[in-house]
Amino acid sequence: MDLKQVAAQLHTDPDTVQRLAQSPDAQALMALMQQQNGTQLQRTMERGEGASTAEMTSLLKTVLSSGEGRVLLQRLSQQLQQQ
Repeated sequence: MDLKQVAAQLHTDPDTVQRLAQSPDAQALMALMQQQNGTQLQRTMERGEGASTAEMTSLLKTVLSSGEGRVLLQRLSQQLQQQ
């Protein structure tokens, strides 16, 4: 499943988003993002769908730069594929 497929699934299936958001891995990922880049995360979340692609990309790059972030994203991706 590539990134576009993941995004499409998440956009059309709010129940999946809710389940993933409540998972321990998602909670750990949010805590990591808050720790690494709290102000930017807060602004991006406040904008919701109005957040720019550049803002989202910047947040993901920050998360992916840490080993813990990569592992969490991989596990969330696997959970999504099992849905």
